[in-house]
Amino acid sequence: MELVQECRFLNTYPVSHYRWANGFQAVLVENPVSPVAAYMTFFTVGSASENNQERGLAHFFEHMMFRETETLGDGDFDRIMAEIGGVGLNAYTSYDTTVYHVNVPVAHLERVISVEAERMVKLRLSPTLIERERGAVLGEMKMYKDMPSEQHWTTLTATAYKSHPYGHPIIGYLEQVQGFKDEDFARFYRSHYAPNRALVAVAGGFDPKRTLALLDQEYGGLPQGSPRGAVAPEPGPTAGERVEILHGKISTENLLLAIHAPQFGNPAIPSLILWATLLTGGQSSPLYRRIVLDGLGTQVSATLTVPELMLFSPGLFVIEASMQHGVRAETAEQAIDQVLEEFLHGGIPEEELQRARNQIRLAFYGGTRTNMSLARQIGGYTLACDDPLYSERLLEQLAAVTAEELRRTLEDYLIGAPRVVVVQRPEGRSERP
Repeated sequence: MELVQECRFLNTYPVSHYRWANGFQAVLVENPVSPVAAYMTFFTVGSASENNQERGLAHFFEHMMFRETETLGDGDFDRIMAEIGGVGLNAYTSYDTTVYHVNVPVAHLERVISVEAERMVKLRLSPTLIERERGAVLGEMKMYKDMPSEQHWTTLTATAYKSHPYGHPIIGYLEQVQGFKDEDFARFYRSHYAPNRALVAVAGGFDPKRTLALLDQEYGGLPQGSPRGAVAPEPGPTAGERVEILHGKISTENLLLAIHAPQFGNPAIPSLILWATLLTGGQSSPLYRRIVLDGLGTQVSATLTVPELMLFSPGLFVIEASMQHGVRAETAEQAIDQVLEEFLHGGIPEEELQRARNQIRLAFYGGTRTNMSLARQIGGYTLACDDPLYSERLLEQLAAVTAEELRRTLEDYLIGAPRVVVVQRPEGRSERP
């Protein structure tokens, strides 16, 4: 194994990043406050890893990974974790990763490492269990299809990403999931679940030498799978696009406004993060005052999806607003444009900029309070941008952003770039004002 990097997160938590000859990676974050550890396994497989015949397989495998292996029967994984005192056992699928996590007493880390390595390469894909899990996945898909927020978001991503796989829903498509064959599951598993597609993050009061030896023992000799394929970025849009959708279970209108944003490493990232908080962070923010306090809507928020979702490819800067009854979504869009123009022509008050920096700093420190949040933050950024300390460095970058840089980002992205607007209206209310 190779020690890639040793550092200290917040000058407090020792961090060690290792890589093995078979491509497996591990990040150890020492936090000796209590004899508990978060164990998080990141696989570089998500919906962006799927081809057009595989939409939904990454999410399906999130379910299947809790079933059988060569030595563990169905239900054994959950039982073992419960017996050793594990809590928070779960998983989630995103665009670029599928992540499995649990909190356990450090005295039982050896057992956790053993069974996690077992299911990485020795999953048993029983046709009976596949069909049982297919029913659960199809039920989940039908539930999501009926959710207004899910319909709104999937319409936005499908409109913003015409060629990049971020345009496909993470959960996949009903007809494809219904039709997956046993050989589709076997091929997908062999390709994407392997040590060279995985990073384990352990955070807590463990013995680092003992834990490293266990990781080496269980993962170091596992065979490699297929390398992660390159994904071409979405071509830059030349014009904006507007879409209107209807939903029968809402009584008020909703707005999603998105602008294509760069990926990790681009110097505009810190400025865009600041803009998200400048615009909508807290009740004193200008868009909250203009939309919520003035009675146009019930909520407004802005986010940059690149750091929020730890994306490997360029993301979106998204502003979302929910309107009051009888108020058109276009009213929120007009308010957004007015606030942006006021910043452009009136400048950015220093107190507003400082407010945003303070809010971001507070949220950052709040997100370092648990072993699980440390594992997710440090492990996730190690994969997404090859920097375990990215979130800490980002604070330094945010503090250094100048008013001129913010103005340039405002002109280049928030005002000057083509935007995607998706308006969601109650069914029967699609007529224009």
